[in-house]
Amino acid sequence: MQVAICDDESQFRSELKEILIEYKRKKRVAIDFYEFENGRSLLESDEVFDIVFIDYQMPGIDGLETARALRIRNCICSIIFVTSYPQFILDSFEVQPFRFFIKPLDCEKLTSAMDSYIKQQKLLNPVVIVENSEQKIIPSENIIYLEGEGKYCIVRTADNTFRSSKTLSKVQEMLPKHCFYRIHKSYVINLYCISSVSGNEVCMINGEKARIGRNHIAEFKKVYRDFVKNYYVRV
Repeated sequence: MQVAICDDESQFRSELKEILIEYKRKKRVAIDFYEFENGRSLLESDEVFDIVFIDYQMPGIDGLETARALRIRNCICSIIFVTSYPQFILDSFEVQPFRFFIKPLDCEKLTSAMDSYIKQQKLLNPVVIVENSEQKIIPSENIIYLEGEGKYCIVRTADNTFRSSKTLSKVQEMLPKHCFYRIHKSYVINLYCISSVSGNEVCMINGEKARIGRNHIAEFKKVYRDFVKNYYVRV
């Protein structure tokens, strides 16, 4: 795991690093640390980070501007803001932060956040399908829906459509159970990719619509309600 710590206070960087080193020892996880004293030096790095801890108030470009620049580059790292300015929290949602901590750091909350990150990464492992004898590796978060086609399965992402030699049920088994739900005998959808729900129909983020099977409507409503409650941030 590649972790960046970006803060203009060297003492704080050292404190955060010590906490993470202790976490690394206890959990037996591999973590490489990189320290940056400002946003510009972070953006100049060629490293690909999994987690970026970043302070909001820094000289030069601030933490939010730095995070925006990361997202513009399509950087999918998990951003954790650490700041003394709680009024900044709402502004930070535009860059989809993973967590937001107020200084001084709460070790227990930080440990919980790291546990959640590792658990989430395990849930989002990529899936492997075989299409025309060629192996394809697809990050599960990129999958919008699956469609059964006889003994085959159509895998739809935002940019591509793949045809797996496995059945719909077999492909579904490889996906994270918390966010993939079978709404119909022929369709499995990614709950993260729903843009709206109306009656017995869902609209996905790519504009496609799918009907919820009559026997699935009641269960789907409960599952989706619980999903939004547990996995979405309300503002």
